Order: sequence, then C-alpha cells, then structure tokens
Amino acid sequence: MTASEVEAVGRSATTDGGGPVVRLEGIRKSFGTNLVLDGVDLTVAAGEALVVIGRSGSGKSTLLRCINLLEPIDDGRIFFEGAEITKKGTDVSRVRQRIGMVFQQFNLFPHLSAIDNVTLAVRKIRKQPRAEAETRAHELLATVGLEEKAEHYPHQLSGGQQQRVAIARALMMEPHVMLFDEVTSALDPELVGEVLIVMRDLARAGMTMLVVTHEMQFAREVGDRLVFMDEGRIVEEGVPAEILDNPRDERTRRFLKRTLQLADSLEDLTIDDEPTTKKGD
Repeated sequence: MTASEVEAVGRSATTDGGGPVVRLEGIRKSFGTNLVLDGVDLTVAAGEALVVIGRSGSGKSTLLRCINLLEPIDDGRIFFEGAEITKKGTDVSRVRQRIGMVFQQFNLFPHLSAIDNVTLAVRKIRKQPRAEAETRAHELLATVGLEEKAEHYPHQLSGGQQQRVAIARALMMEPHVMLFDEVTSALDPELVGEVLIVMRDLARAGMTMLVVTHEMQFAREVGDRLVFMDEGRIVEEGVPAEILDNPRDERTRRFLKRTLQLADSLEDLTIDDEPTTKKGD
C-alpha cells in the first residue's frame, strides 16, 4: 500500500466528535441456555486498533456480530458515534454500511469477478453508477495489492487474495469502523502475512478497527489496546505488550501459554486446559 493510498483510506475513516466511536454497555447475549456474552462493557476510540483474543467459545465473534447488528442482544445497549443502535427503529442497513465486517470465510460470489464482488453492494444499495463504482473499486483493489486481478474470479485467486478482495469490498462502503473476525484462520500459513499487511496499513491509516485474532505478533505490533475474553467476559485489557508479556490473570496466562507455545513440553499441558466447544466464539 503506497503512502497516498494509506492517506486516502485514512481520510475516509475519519469520524467527527471527541467521544468513542463504539461503546458497549452491559451487553448480554445467550443462545438458548448458553450465556455467550455476560455483561460486556467496552469502548473503542476513533482511530484505535482494538485486538480481541481468547479461546474458542469465549464470545469474541458474537461480540463483533452484535456490534454489526447481525445478532440481537438480550440486554444492554450499543452506541455507534454517539447514537444508540440497539434501540427500536434503528436503520440497520444504514448502520451496516458504516460498520464494515470481514469474516473468516471470504463469502465472495463465485460467479462474479473480483471487481464485481467489490462493486455489487454499492451499486445495489447506493445506486452508484457502474463506471463510478468501478473507478473506486480499482483504487481499492490497488490498495490491497490486487489491481491486476480485477477481472479474475474467486476460483482463480488464492485464499489470501480472496480475503483481500473481501477487505476491499468492505472498504467500498466507506465504513467508519472495520470489524475483522479471525480473517486469517482459514488461510494457509504462507498466505497469512499478505492479509495482515493490509490490516496493518489500514490501522496506520487511522481506520478504527476491532480485530478478533490469534495472531499475537499482529496484536503486539499493530494493536493499540488488547482485550482478553473468557466465558463471555472481559478478563483483562490494556497495552498489548504488557498483557502478552506479563498477564495478570491466571486465565490469561494459561491461554497465552498454549497460544505462544511457552510450555517446554506436552507434559506441562492437560486436557483440562482445553475449553468445551460451544456456540458463540
């Protein structure tokens, strides 16, 4: 990503006002009898890259889906740019245009080229003329390093390239916040870096971001703040390096011991350390 491209994305990500861009108050969410989010309070400032970590089933993905109104909450309130978006009468479509989300699976339309995948929503929802949309789409594909792949179909792209198209598609709607939900977990190891570089450059450009990830080096180098979740609650939050190097809570230490492979041998690990898989990660 060139310096001018970074600046352009940064300008589109700028929001007005001095308060938090996203604010969660007492968010609770259950799937049946399974309590997934248990009174979560969280704020995200403009231009902040907030990284969320935690083991499977801790509620990380559900947290993002609630912010994007893909999941209704059971209790609490969510504010976006000062306005409550969980109240009755909220224009959900408008909210989702301003809160972009990129998922673990690429979710590209297989019968559409990369540029058509990127422009489809803005042409259908905002009725933007194709020529105007394609001009912007070419700029965004260049931003994620795929300008020459504009006419390629998903099956002609690697997993990392498909995910970068998905990022360009989300940016096409000019969101004020980007949510990334384990976007590298479905990629082969050698493809992870190319996606993380794009995310790093977005953060440097000033995009407000919430990133659910297991990529601890990304959290350390790019995150402004790190949150560790367990059993639907925020256990620790603070400067990434401080939490990664000196976690205060035993649950954080156990998680990082596994994730960072700090154990000297398998003798130090037990089956009990593994969480029970449940809906709501």
